[in-house]
Amino acid sequence: MSYNNDNNHTRWIKKINVLYSVVIATLILSSTMTAPGIARGIESFIPMTQTNNDDGKVFDTISSKVSSNTTDGNMVLNSSSAVHDIVIKEQVLPDGEPAYKMIQHIINQTNGTKLNITNNYSTIATIPGPAIVISEGDKALITINHLGGNTTQEDFVASNPGTYVYQDEELGDRGLYGVVIVNPKDRMTEALVDGKITTIPLDELDKEVLLFMVGSTFWGMEVDRNGTQTPLWTNPVPVAEENQKIRFHIVGIGPSSNPNGHSHTFHLHAHRWVDPGTSNIIDVKEIHPGKTHVFVIDAGDGVGPGDWQYHCHVFSHMEAGMMSTFKVLSANASSQVKAMMTEDKSTQKSIPGASPYKNFASFSISDEPGKWFTNLKGDISNTGSESLAIINKSGTVNFMMDSTHGVHTVTSIIYPKNASHMPFSQMMAYKGGAIVNLDEPGLYVFACSLHPFMLAAVIVDDPDTEGLDLGEELTLINGVTIPTNSDLALKLLRTFFIATSPPNWQDYTNISQPWHVSYPDVDARITNGTVVNVKDVLEKTYGQNITLTPLSNPTVPAVGEIWIDTQFEKTAGKTKPGTATAINGTTWNVSKKVALPEINMNNPHNMWTDKNQELIYQTQWFDNRTTIFDRTTGELVKDIQVGDDPSHVMTGTTTDKLYIALNGEDGVTVVSSNPEFNLEKFILLQSPSAPSTHPHGHWMSSDDRYMVTPDALTGTTTIYDMMQDKIIGKVKTGVSPVAVGMMPDGSKSYVADFFDSTMSVINTTNATLIKKINLLANYDPITGNTTGPVGFLPIQTPVSPDGQYIVTANTGGTITILDTDTDQVVKELPCDAGCHGVNFGAKKGGGYYAYVSSTFSNEAIVVDGDPNNDGNPVDASIAGKVSLVASNDTITDDKITDLEGTGGQGVLAIPNIYDGWVQNLPNYWKSSLTEKQQNPLTINP
Repeated sequence: MSYNNDNNHTRWIKKINVLYSVVIATLILSSTMTAPGIARGIESFIPMTQTNNDDGKVFDTISSKVSSNTTDGNMVLNSSSAVHDIVIKEQVLPDGEPAYKMIQHIINQTNGTKLNITNNYSTIATIPGPAIVISEGDKALITINHLGGNTTQEDFVASNPGTYVYQDEELGDRGLYGVVIVNPKDRMTEALVDGKITTIPLDELDKEVLLFMVGSTFWGMEVDRNGTQTPLWTNPVPVAEENQKIRFHIVGIGPSSNPNGHSHTFHLHAHRWVDPGTSNIIDVKEIHPGKTHVFVIDAGDGVGPGDWQYHCHVFSHMEAGMMSTFKVLSANASSQVKAMMTEDKSTQKSIPGASPYKNFASFSISDEPGKWFTNLKGDISNTGSESLAIINKSGTVNFMMDSTHGVHTVTSIIYPKNASHMPFSQMMAYKGGAIVNLDEPGLYVFACSLHPFMLAAVIVDDPDTEGLDLGEELTLINGVTIPTNSDLALKLLRTFFIATSPPNWQDYTNISQPWHVSYPDVDARITNGTVVNVKDVLEKTYGQNITLTPLSNPTVPAVGEIWIDTQFEKTAGKTKPGTATAINGTTWNVSKKVALPEINMNNPHNMWTDKNQELIYQTQWFDNRTTIFDRTTGELVKDIQVGDDPSHVMTGTTTDKLYIALNGEDGVTVVSSNPEFNLEKFILLQSPSAPSTHPHGHWMSSDDRYMVTPDALTGTTTIYDMMQDKIIGKVKTGVSPVAVGMMPDGSKSYVADFFDSTMSVINTTNATLIKKINLLANYDPITGNTTGPVGFLPIQTPVSPDGQYIVTANTGGTITILDTDTDQVVKELPCDAGCHGVNFGAKKGGGYYAYVSSTFSNEAIVVDGDPNNDGNPVDASIAGKVSLVASNDTITDDKITDLEGTGGQGVLAIPNIYDGWVQNLPNYWKSSLTEKQQNPLTINP
């Protein structure tokens, strides 16, 4: 079949009646795309009176820098100053990114004449935007035509020479940025020529190369000696002839959500230059967001012609694609030079990189539920998912982390067998992005290794074949290869459309409305060239309009209350999602919802409590904070910056200190106990030279001796001896270990290996692997036949407080029960889409409940793992299913507006009944427990 990114006439688009042109038009008309203005940090500009700037001031950050020769903030212009009348327009590029286009640039010269230099600029909208080149002392009057149809006007006087960033306050990271180049009145610039620091006239420059460091990609622009600007797009190859004078402008563009949080280190091989303002000769420079670094080189000086690499010196940025080449041609290679010359033969053409105008897809990475990877074109499949893109073979995909407070990776988890540039991965998480070329047709799925439900899919299509190409065979992140007509391939495809489309999530507030999952109604080419309709196959395999099982309270009440992080629930007073939900264990009603709008609590993920059960310790997984609030009132106690992407938190049984796993870093932060809550130490879980661990769901032994952390990016589990304050071993487990459960006596630890669908059993004390349990052993991935319990993509996996069994939540929609005596899976129970969180609480009168949450539903499942208390979990059953949606009687601190009760993640039962913690309970709580529950290891049932 044919797919063309330029003419928007694909079979896919025809089939689902969603034209890209309509999407783009919608974006243009959408009020949400209205930009508040441009520019941040242009320190040399003196602000003047703002006109019609309803969207917010552009230069308000430098309003205190008004020159002394002003009256009421208005600059008195010198009669020798030129006035630049500039009009720029925001447009949406074919990949969905916004960009600036120069509409008009007229210079009102001091002699009264007008010079129109509009033709110097590209005739299309570009990223980066037009480089506005003016002289020291000139005034600029800029009119901006915004996407929403409104117009703003700004003006400034350029008082100091330099290169300065302009950037939209909301959409600047996506493409609405550029620079203003203020040339000095004397038109001289510093340069390193023949190894010596000197000054040369600007007229001796052969060209200027602008490289914007954005996320993990260079975006380029070239200005020739005549002022003509040529967009170089992504990771371009600047070209110069030996001994030509090239002025580089290196520009830092940072995430709007954290403009100070993402820096780069620019390095150009074989060349050196003068660090401005010093006499230092350098070849590497740190580049901060909103800042620029300008230098002149003598191309090939001392090294001659060649292909000289330039890149970001941060290894993870290079790994993500932030590199290219500076090509220096021989001065004597006349034929080669002529082939690359422009029409006037005055300078060499640089080689542009991949462009948003041709076979290019862009994803924005955000904190928004379901839209974690957002295709800037929107929902092209008419399924509610905005995380799918389609390009032709040999296309490019750009990932931008412009709308998130957390750090992430871009990791290929599914790709066509033997595809080039695959697997694509990053050795550490950071706030940047990635750019990758996809050559072979087929299905490519990317995820964040820290937050594995964050998904993006790209179908790379061969325009000469019928149907969208999914590939003959797919390779999974764990190295397994499956045909695209297999049951496992279908299961993964279905999981994608559920996870990335909130309308496809399970809603138990109205079970009279059947569960309907929208699939794309499009033909796809699979194994052996067979063409099938995706919607028909998925509906035939999994059914459609499924009746959900009604909610039902357990007949035996629980002791205390159950807290569950409803991570995706939205409230009116916040821009970030997430609430903590409390369930009354007697009535099974939702009693409290804590959103903490005063701190804009962001994606609350996991909880623990203090020894008195008075406080809730709440991690914010897409942020850098752990929050403490009062369990009874929901009032904020303290909000602490602990490090990137705090995932799980526990307390020491002897100290009550908080141990917070930093999923975005390489260790655990220790916070002192109530009431100080001071940062005490950071436990590094790797050597400085080792790969980044990124621990997630750790567990600690009841005697405060061992802490076991699953290392999400390295496929290892770290055993840390807290008494000796050292790592005693790292155990190779499976791909993406995500959570740990531990026997009450600390003897064995169980690690859920997410992408392997295995459970690694570890001897905790000597840090050795005992065995690996394949949770898919009873599943045939080709036919889908099952012969026993199955666990697909396991996550939280705690051991019961008495050590008899394990309850594991599996993303694929099952709960598995494992007998710890035999380390065998003995039971499978049904669960919802995105089954995720598990923790144990006390059942009234004896025994335990395991509470299971699901990411893509709004109910919690109550599991009784041993209903007859005989120590054998083979009779484990579902005791009830309770709503996570607020009622009129629920106490809330903010108005719930959307995705009610969804995003079930971490679970915490009050009181904490795990051995070591239960003994520290106040008498009030102990009196609610049986003797066996108070001492789960010392008293027989």
